Amino acid sequence: MNSYDVIIIGAGSVGIPLAMYLGREGKKVLVLDEKPSPGQGQNKRAIGGIRATHSDRSKILICQKSLEIFSTWEENYGDNIEWQKGGYSYPAYTEAHEKTYKDLLVKQKEYGLNIDWYDREDYLKMFPMINPEGLRGGTFSPDDGSASPMRSANAFYFNALENGVTFHFNEKVTAMEKKGERIEGVQTDKGLYCGGIVVNAAGGFAAEVARMAGIEVPVKPDSHEGGITDAVRDILPTMIVDMREAPGSKNYYFYQHKTG
Repeated sequence: MNSYDVIIIGAGSVGIPLAMYLGREGKKVLVLDEKPSPGQGQNKRAIGGIRATHSDRSKILICQKSLEIFSTWEENYGDNIEWQKGGYSYPAYTEAHEKTYKDLLVKQKEYGLNIDWYDREDYLKMFPMINPEGLRGGTFSPDDGSASPMRSANAFYFNALENGVTFHFNEKVTAMEKKGERIEGVQTDKGLYCGGIVVNAAGGFAAEVARMAGIEVPVKPDSHEGGITDAVRDILPTMIVDMREAPGSKNYYFYQHKTG
């Protein structure tokens, strides 16, 4: 039976960078994925936004580090991951949203985040293409941005390979090898692997993988609907997030990419 320090299930936006960093630390790592190549699950369906302007402390700290990594990746490693520092903005069209954003600013600024509230007049000067009807103002965080999910996944994948990580694609996990309460190995449709640590990085299917270990994890895939236009002249590099609910929709967000 092949033995590894860490076995990661899922070669996506969590599994690949985790494998990369573990490989840098000299760990023997195996990544398993039923897809034919890296980033072929939910990763390639992502819009690519990267921000630290969250409400949860742990997410703020993790995403501050993520921004540092993504914004300097090409400089440090030479891969063009299409990093774009366009910022994030949340326009407010209701009193409740205005209060929420202003309250969040207090916590966000405690962690050094570069984000401010702009009243209606100033906000429309910054984003004149935004619907002004009912607009009360909005937040803008210029240090947030976006990158290509596919280019990023490939860059992290090749870096992981350089650091000795093993990837097995087209290989489906079918069971966990348990000893008491401890997971000691992973069974796939092609073999059995022993691992001191097994990481569930299966994204929207994490609950299904966890169930093999006898654990119930409340993760369910969420349906998003996206549209892509042809490329047009540069008018809006910022990710705009409108949190107003509509029939069949929790929110609406968009930004402009160089290719559409």
